[in-house]
Amino acid sequence: MTSRRAVSLVLAMSGAFAGAHALAADASTAPVLEEIIVTAEKRSQNLQDVPISVVAISAQQIKDAGITDIRNLAILTPGLTVTSEGNEAITTARIRGIGTVGDNPGLESSVGVNIDGVYRPRNGVAFGDLGEIEQIEVLYGPQGELFGKNNDAGVINVTTKRPSSTFGAMAEVTGGNFTDQEYRASITGPLSDIMSGRLYAGFQQNKGFLQVVNGVGPSTQNNTNDRHAYNVRGQLLITPRDDMDFLFIADYAKRNESCCSAVVEYPGPFQGLVNVFASTPALGGRSGALGDSPLIGQPGVVRLPNSYTAYANQIITQHVRDMGFSGEFNWNLGFGKLTSITAWRDNTVTGGNDVDYTGIDLLSFPDNGNANSTDFKQFSEELRLAGKVDSLNWLVGGFFNNEILSTRTLGATGNQFETYISAVAAASIGQPFNPLLVSQLTGDAPGATFGDTGYNDGYQQTARSFALFTNETWNITQGLDLTAGLRGTEEKKTATASYNSIGGGPGCGALLNSSLVSPTSPLAGTNAQAFLLGYGCYTGLNPFFAGTGFDQSNTENNLSGTLKLSYRFNEEAMVYVSGANGYKAGGYNLSRVTFPADPTSPNPLAKIGLVPDDSTHFPRETVESGEVGIKTTLFDKTLRLNAAAFYQRYHDFQLNTFTGIQFVVTSLDRVVSKGVDVDFAWATPISGLTIAGGVTQDLTNITNFGNALPDFCGGPGNGCTARDNNRLSFAPLWSGALSASYLLPVSGTLGIRTSVEEKYNSSYNTGSDLDPRKIQEGFGLLNARIGFGALDESWSIEAWGANLADKYYYAVAFDSPFQFNTISSYLGAPRTFGLTARVKFK
Repeated sequence: MTSRRAVSLVLAMSGAFAGAHALAADASTAPVLEEIIVTAEKRSQNLQDVPISVVAISAQQIKDAGITDIRNLAILTPGLTVTSEGNEAITTARIRGIGTVGDNPGLESSVGVNIDGVYRPRNGVAFGDLGEIEQIEVLYGPQGELFGKNNDAGVINVTTKRPSSTFGAMAEVTGGNFTDQEYRASITGPLSDIMSGRLYAGFQQNKGFLQVVNGVGPSTQNNTNDRHAYNVRGQLLITPRDDMDFLFIADYAKRNESCCSAVVEYPGPFQGLVNVFASTPALGGRSGALGDSPLIGQPGVVRLPNSYTAYANQIITQHVRDMGFSGEFNWNLGFGKLTSITAWRDNTVTGGNDVDYTGIDLLSFPDNGNANSTDFKQFSEELRLAGKVDSLNWLVGGFFNNEILSTRTLGATGNQFETYISAVAAASIGQPFNPLLVSQLTGDAPGATFGDTGYNDGYQQTARSFALFTNETWNITQGLDLTAGLRGTEEKKTATASYNSIGGGPGCGALLNSSLVSPTSPLAGTNAQAFLLGYGCYTGLNPFFAGTGFDQSNTENNLSGTLKLSYRFNEEAMVYVSGANGYKAGGYNLSRVTFPADPTSPNPLAKIGLVPDDSTHFPRETVESGEVGIKTTLFDKTLRLNAAAFYQRYHDFQLNTFTGIQFVVTSLDRVVSKGVDVDFAWATPISGLTIAGGVTQDLTNITNFGNALPDFCGGPGNGCTARDNNRLSFAPLWSGALSASYLLPVSGTLGIRTSVEEKYNSSYNTGSDLDPRKIQEGFGLLNARIGFGALDESWSIEAWGANLADKYYYAVAFDSPFQFNTISSYLGAPRTFGLTARVKFK
């Protein structure tokens, strides 16, 4: 498919609009759309009055679609993709094809996430059960002027339900396939004349959809990508006077899960060797026999059949603790409203993984306390004063944010690392199966060169930013408004690293001191030499990092602004034109980095790319954008139809690429995103039937690679198949969302409620290097729910399903570590289904 399905979706919408027009004559008896109030400009406004492309999702839509976190929000939002990688803390949102590429914690998010007014420093920190949601707003395009740095692609603004002054309670129980169990409950009500509260708790567990083959062990896990999580959220609202209120929110979430593993999609030329080692524990550290023939397969061009089977000999775990506290103060001073939001948050992720994703004992991140961990601590304060004088709506404010990021990585080689790279090197030059090549070169006992080696690195990054901002809307004349905004930001960021080698084996140093690197060696210049040095001296085992580190610091100043002109013809139609710029802060690659290999260098280490680079800074990413849009409310408020055309040009776009051995952060000189957004909502003449949806047509292309070209397929020095095009990863040309909900009363007190949602994306590449094997073909995800219960929502029983067509699709495809020319992928969830029972008291 391609654009055909997207065009069909547009035509279907057009037919729906035509039907609405034909029935307009009978609109006096038709339902009308409710007014939607949004805070996209940090003040309450009708959605149709905001000169920004915004998709607002109501509490009912969220409930119908089963949305509990930002990842499954994408089902209702065209142009939005949300993916997770090696663990679910590495969750990335992208809008109009723009988002942070890669999972390096040093890179900040391009799509900002705000929950109850509190900025979350990374998308993954915002991943988890959001509790009782009142509304979600997805703002398209740069939003740096009001929402600050790291919102140069858009903002996801989540508002949860506040405490109520009247009593209410709810409870729900869910059961589904993969032994899914979910329990949620909340209670709200008055605590005194001036105080009310709300308490929410949730729990979910399932066994995971990936089966695991353990190979040589020691892991005995049968499944992974499971869920075992609980969270609690409490709110206290104090209203001492009519013009003043305090809202305090505290939340705590804990997850102990197995996540995440990957499956092989395109096996490389040495898959036969992988199979032999995975089934032969004796080919480990101290033993192994020479064979008679190489085991070389096809060179990574034949895709395996779809499979939900992963391979991991080491245990896969994920422990997440997320907690925070915020206080919001609102005071109407008469001439303006003062708002203060103070927040503190702490998010910690620890765990372990089999990072080579095979049944071989090659390399693992052990689950050993905080040895493999990432911790974000954040304090933020936002202060705003907003009011209206005659024809001027004004707003001024300040923002302070302090983040401390600490991350540790412990990588340990396995018993089969040495014998495996020996066999790969021998096979690469057509020699017989030889798992002892390394020991033959170094003179060490078999398995002693790389036995018990690895690395244990620590990083800390602090970021302190301060901003002043203003946003003014001047009503020039009736219907004509001019909005101008400005934000000045200063940020200081420091980063330190400590590199440590572990284990007793000489490792890479023994290879460098052996005949392997001699110009007269029979292996000189061969694939065998390249594999032994590439794997045996990869950055984690590079001895020249041992005992070193870095200490870097940088201060940035940035001025962002926006200018918007809107004109309302009447109650039904408004047009606008806007321009804005924004930026995403520069940062540091929190990983071991070496200078690129330079064959012309007189330094023998530089020739093979082993010289550490202690300057890992990458520059800020900037964007200039323009948008022209129209917002309409038609046919006696039964149809809301909005459209926008946009152009966004990014400079120094931050790109993080995993090569199969190390992470490389580079900057693309220029990326352009341009296209059209359309969204609609229709209260049909059929009582109880509402249809909503939208389409984003977006061409997001790399127009100038700059110095990053070698990191892409087809680039100089890159041996993979040439890329199909220059479209940025995760940037489908077409993205459409369509949903329908229908409430059918069957008596005066009972009814049936049904809802259906489909999200379609045309094909897009899931790999940052644009390897065509990482392309996800166009696909649609179909969700549905049908429930029977009381019309007053006091009880209901619902049957639901997600991905009902059971589509097999990549979340992210990547180069498999230590497996030349092999492509693996993290997968999206297959078909899930279940039953939910709800009760509600009020």
